[in-house]
Amino acid sequence: MGASPEKLQELLNYCIDFAKVMLNDSGDFYPFGATLSADGQVSAAGGYNGQERPAPQDLYRLLCESFTSSAAEGSIAAAALAANVDIPKEYNPQAPDGLRVHLESEGFSRFIYVPYVIRKKGFFAKSISVTTFEPFAVQIGPTMFNAASDAS
Repeated sequence: MGASPEKLQELLNYCIDFAKVMLNDSGDFYPFGATLSADGQVSAAGGYNGQERPAPQDLYRLLCESFTSSAAEGSIAAAALAANVDIPKEYNPQAPDGLRVHLESEGFSRFIYVPYVIRKKGFFAKSISVTTFEPFAVQIGPTMFNAASDAS
């Protein structure tokens, strides 16, 4: 049961839009995600490991494990996991900083990178301006839906 391209786009748009809000508000964000239920509903997902200032990698791992478990149970049709990353130079990004969305469903697994530049304005009252560039996709092997695809 894979997700339709339109539903995958909806998950991706959610992550891009939320990341832009967080970048404009604070210039950074912790990993977060969204899932697509078996009946087609998009839901936001966040992680908490009990620490006030957790390592982003720990939250990413926590969310990925949760999505993998939900995929194996069949309770989600797709998942999107967003992180603030340094885009690998081998991809020749328009900016080194980027949002990376790991978008996955049965039979579909991609990293979608959205390069961005942050400019801080103002001397006393700082404001943040974020410019994003054209997203690009990199095909990767499945991780969250690996068990689901192995069972078919």
